[in-house]
Amino acid sequence: MIRVKTLTAFLATVALAVSPGGAAPDSHSAALEAPVKVAIAVSPEAVGAGSDTSVTVRLLPNAGIKMNKYPKIKVQVAAVPGLVDAAEQSLGNAAAPPADQLDTNYFHGSVDPVTLTLHLDPQAAKGRHEIHGKLSYFYCVAASGYCAPAKAELTIPVTIR
Repeated sequence: MIRVKTLTAFLATVALAVSPGGAAPDSHSAALEAPVKVAIAVSPEAVGAGSDTSVTVRLLPNAGIKMNKYPKIKVQVAAVPGLVDAAEQSLGNAAAPPADQLDTNYFHGSVDPVTLTLHLDPQAAKGRHEIHGKLSYFYCVAASGYCAPAKAELTIPVTIR
C-alpha cells in the first residue's frame, strides 16, 4: 500500500513539474496542431456540367517542418455518381534517396502545389457542391528529426452553372 501512495505522490510531482504553473496541459497545444496548412483553389470558379475544373492544393509547412518528396504527396478524390469522376495526383519521388543524399528528399523553401483535374458529370446538378478528397504526405520536424505520415480531409468547393 505504501508503494502505491509513493508512486502516486511521485507522479503528481512530475505532473506539476512539467505543467506550467502546475496546471494541466492545454489539450489544444501546438503538439496537436497539423504540421502544414492546406490551401485549395479551384479554377475556373464556376463550370458547366460535363466539363473539367482544375484544383490546386498548396501545402504551407509550419516553421520547423520539412516536407518529404518520398513517399509522394498524394491527393485523391473518389468518384461521386452524378457529380464527379475519381481523380488522383501525386508529387514527389518514386524512390527514397541514397543514404548519403538524404537532404535531397526534402522540399527546400516552398512546396510545389499539387494540381488535380476533376471531370464533372454531364448530368451534374447546377449549384454549389462540396467534393471531398484526401491528402496524404510525410513530414519531418527539423529540430528533432522526428518524421511521420500525415493525412487530411479536403473539401473542394465546385460551382456548376
